[in-house]
Amino acid sequence: MGTGSAVIGAYVLAGELALAGDDHRTAFARYEDRLRPYVTQCQEGGRGAGAFLAPATRDALDARNAALNSPSAVAAMLQQGHDISAALALEDYPARSAAAVRARW
Repeated sequence: MGTGSAVIGAYVLAGELALAGDDHRTAFARYEDRLRPYVTQCQEGGRGAGAFLAPATRDALDARNAALNSPSAVAAMLQQGHDISAALALEDYPARSAAAVRARW
């Protein structure tokens, strides 16, 4: 979920910076508030990924291969990623930014 998190993070940071005008401290604080729960879930979901993807023992390697060859196990892994991503509602920053710029003028 690293690449998706990076894209989402860039979008939210750019949007919050646009909304905050010259106040980067406010933008950074809002960015942190909006993304911290999402990033925490992504990190928790990835804690066992290294050991799962690069197992240290033959038994663990066999278990990993069995899981990756199981349609229901793969579906469960994909569902977990989907659930984490779907829980984050993204702002319509282009519309909000345009309104904020109009309000300043």
